[in-house]
Amino acid sequence: MRPFLSLWLLLAMPAVLFLGTESSRAQTTTAAPALSTPLPAQIKTRGKLIVGVKCDYPPLGYVDAAGKHVGFEIDLVHRLAELAFGNPDAVDLECVSGPNRIPFITSGRVDFIISVLSYTPDRAKIIGFSDPYFDSGVKMIVPKGSKIANWSDVKGKTVTTTTGGTPAIWLGKCMLDVQVLPFDNTADSLAALKQGRAVAYAQDVTLLVGIVAKDPSLKIVADSEVRGPLNIGMELGDTALDAWANAAIAEMTKEDFFWKTLQKWVPADAIDGFKNAVPRPGGRQISNAEANDIYKCP
Repeated sequence: MRPFLSLWLLLAMPAVLFLGTESSRAQTTTAAPALSTPLPAQIKTRGKLIVGVKCDYPPLGYVDAAGKHVGFEIDLVHRLAELAFGNPDAVDLECVSGPNRIPFITSGRVDFIISVLSYTPDRAKIIGFSDPYFDSGVKMIVPKGSKIANWSDVKGKTVTTTTGGTPAIWLGKCMLDVQVLPFDNTADSLAALKQGRAVAYAQDVTLLVGIVAKDPSLKIVADSEVRGPLNIGMELGDTALDAWANAAIAEMTKEDFFWKTLQKWVPADAIDGFKNAVPRPGGRQISNAEANDIYKCP
């Protein structure tokens, strides 16, 4: 489901203009409450977490111009370290990619994978998943002045996306009255949108956030489709670690950590579209069951 990330240099270099920093993280962390669920002894004895993260996927996880790991998921990792050891920096970060992140778990190289990892039934046969912390899915970006607000508005029109990706499969199955204009990379799709050859670019919202943050002439629209909740990945069958991770997510939900942190990384004029994207106290809770049929048509 994840799009090609060859656009890393295009997206990440300007990100320092609008995204948070390590210093802002230090200012917003709070004291670690005692979780009712114990951290597994082998990790507690080690004194730090080892976590695989994205290093090229702004604004969720990337390395900034100063060489620091930053992003929404990086803030999540540091909060986990604080909940585990009372120190947000008690963690080693390992850069992972789409192809190698699951082997990092199955080989025991890391405790957790927090790397834009969406739940799927097939992946759940190989690794364990926590409760979700973000409700990912496919949306669209359109020019700021566009009247397009949802999927029904692109009927009979041309929408661009990435060749062979989940959005292209879903569009071909569920939006039969839309002409799909696919390209092999994000840069070509964005060029088609800018040139008026397509009225919208459909892609995973985690990538779209980085694009609109860089380019204020674009905006994110539409209900989220092809739902793929993001989770913490871990060794399959490690019930103790799974229980601790879920207790940590419950604590962060209680303190509204996810929503407060998301506001650091999503542009102010786009944040309203993400009010239901993270678990919140008293709000809608996200379920992995939503990903059991990701190609479900609306």
